[in-house]
Amino acid sequence: MQCLNCGHLNEGGKFCVKCGAKLGEESTANQVAATNEFQSSNTYAQSQPNVVSQPAQPNQHVENAKHISKLYLGYFMQGIKSPTAVAQEVRGEQFINGLITLFLYAISIPLMLFFGWEVIVDKFISAMKEGTLGVWDTLHDFGLGDFDAKSLEDYMDLSFVDIVIKNSFYLLLGLAVIGLVAFAMVRLSKQTISLQDFFARFGTFLIVPTAIFLLGVVLAIIKSELFLYFVLLGLLGLFIAVPLTIASFKKNSFGGIDGLYGALVTYIAMVIVLYMVGGSMLDEMKEIIGYAVGDAIKDSW
Repeated sequence: MQCLNCGHLNEGGKFCVKCGAKLGEESTANQVAATNEFQSSNTYAQSQPNVVSQPAQPNQHVENAKHISKLYLGYFMQGIKSPTAVAQEVRGEQFINGLITLFLYAISIPLMLFFGWEVIVDKFISAMKEGTLGVWDTLHDFGLGDFDAKSLEDYMDLSFVDIVIKNSFYLLLGLAVIGLVAFAMVRLSKQTISLQDFFARFGTFLIVPTAIFLLGVVLAIIKSELFLYFVLLGLLGLFIAVPLTIASFKKNSFGGIDGLYGALVTYIAMVIVLYMVGGSMLDEMKEIIGYAVGDAIKDSW
């Protein structure tokens, strides 16, 4: 047997005759050490969690939002291209898209007021100069009436929540009331439709007025007074969309309330709603501008 310690070849026995080492001891020790190392290694590997790298999953809410946006954009462009033809074919499956259009329509006016306040201030001051019977000119002679939007910028207390969020909610609520009145007129004309059908079509007829409003928002951002005309055009579009929506459901049927009277009743509701909501918005802007002018005059003394 060969000694693993010194390499001497022994004929037999338990110990090496040259170095005295026990024959086979080192081999056994090495085997035990190797076994222990393997077991330790194996135990450590088993104690570790089985981690498998998974590909990152996309956020489901974000993906749904992207999908809805893509569908709405296609629906919106079709409504711009052929508003009447598209609207007359719309049913309840476009209910969500109709609500999105109503929301965009409602938020556009407050956004124009918020971004175009400088134009509104200049128009307001011009009206005050013409309607104060020379009082403004007297103030100007004393150096107290030379105000414009730029000079009042530091005095304007414009809150995004008050101007945009609050008024958008009121306008959206007003559109809902107008839509419910018009829906009731359609049902009274003996038409079997659902609320989803009506608001889907009503929203589709409002695509063009909404597009006009959105262009007005862009003009308000760049401080062009042309956005004031877009406000008027968008409101005119609402008065056109209502009778078109009512008429689109009443075809080749008799009985019930006539579509003309249904449109008139809805117009009355529209005038009341727009008077209340629009009057509140204008009063709020007049109050803000009035306080700004008053503070500016005080600082001029």
